[in-house]
Amino acid sequence: MNARIWLTGFEPFDHHIENPSQQLVQRLLHTSRTLHVEETATEPAFGPVELTFSGTILSVDEAGSRLSCEHLEGIDAVVHVGLHENSEKIRFEMCATNECNFRIADNSGRQISETTIVESGEPQLYTTVDRHSIANAFSGNDDVILSDDCGRFVCNETYYRTLHSIKDRELGLGAEALPAIFVHIPSFNHIPAESQLDILCTLCAYIVQKF
Repeated sequence: MNARIWLTGFEPFDHHIENPSQQLVQRLLHTSRTLHVEETATEPAFGPVELTFSGTILSVDEAGSRLSCEHLEGIDAVVHVGLHENSEKIRFEMCATNECNFRIADNSGRQISETTIVESGEPQLYTTVDRHSIANAFSGNDDVILSDDCGRFVCNETYYRTLHSIKDRELGLGAEALPAIFVHIPSFNHIPAESQLDILCTLCAYIVQKF
């Protein structure tokens, strides 16, 4: 099967000179990769899956958080990637919260607290990826955890806007919404870039499957 992935990373922010999410995503943008995924104890094998990556590097501000909502047509999945500077694991974020509460200013100088992202939106929106399948697929990988806290900074803002747009516009096929997930990654000191790249591509292959 062929699958078109809208993939984003972020520019450096705060004191960071580089952003690992930008470095990782730039290696995949405008490329294609073919994956064969082997059977596990809980998930069937599948493949080949040809992944074609489009997307961009987002600015760390409100404009960046909104940009992906303009690119949700003609794709098969959305994967946002951002740096979690305090994590040693790759975090698959299961939900986004309708609140901004910035500990630091974003790259536009905006620092807001207890502010609603979408005025009419629900308090939380959940990933449109099947949690059970992803949990099973990565259950044997110690580098990956599932998280229910995407923070309250621009990462969460971006994720919430994307999920809200998918729900509001009823994007997807039939009863299945367009798959979208946010992935928080640690620095490459904790998990090497090649390992993170492999996990990211495997995730993309799983979320476009119709089991």
